[in-house]
Amino acid sequence: MLRDVRATGATLAIVTGRTVASLLRVSHFAAIPGIVIYGTHGAERWQAGKLRAPAPPEGLDELRVSLPGLLASIGPDLWMEDKGLSLVIHARLTADPERVLESLRAPVAEAAAAAGLGVRPGKEVLEICIPGLDKGTALRELLSDDPAAAVYAGDDLGDLPAIGEVNAWAQRRGRPALTVGVSPLGRGPVAEQADVTVPDPEGLMSLLGQILRVPGAPKLASPKPTELDPPDRRQPPSG
Repeated sequence: MLRDVRATGATLAIVTGRTVASLLRVSHFAAIPGIVIYGTHGAERWQAGKLRAPAPPEGLDELRVSLPGLLASIGPDLWMEDKGLSLVIHARLTADPERVLESLRAPVAEAAAAAGLGVRPGKEVLEICIPGLDKGTALRELLSDDPAAAVYAGDDLGDLPAIGEVNAWAQRRGRPALTVGVSPLGRGPVAEQADVTVPDPEGLMSLLGQILRVPGAPKLASPKPTELDPPDRRQPPSG
């Protein structure tokens, strides 16, 4: 389906919280001609084998040393992922992720600010990151080419800046745009901001097929909220 998107001449971009390297390891995206990949919430940009990325912030070194002690004082099931350009605190393995993250927000924000960095919330995570760079930054760059239309899909809090950029561009330029929330139950911050929702990635591919009118693409039925199997909490995804 993604090759079909490129076959129309449209720009195809993946904007992810993962690093570009980790995404390329677990996908076949590199085989799609012309695809653009923004990694680490827009801090990295990859196309045709060429990677653009800023230098790692110096403040991360200090936090690599100080944060493990803070996490250990909160509980044993917190862990920190080092993405090179950011640090991600994962609370998915704790008994009450929201409560744990709420107790961490203030001290983590204080430590990040002292190191000249920002904090970005996500699904049961806090990410210490380069301030001023997010998925909205990536969309702003993509939309600077002034396309005829834009479609954006996302499923996490980090997608909200990108949705905002698409909506602002459409209003400013008077061009058609569609934002899609991927949400099993059709609820949550992204679903509330998006124009339409689909229950899962398969539903998104069906929607793209309908938009592109690709022969043989499955028809998109009106998604009904369904309860999916709970995620495997032993294997939290990266970003």
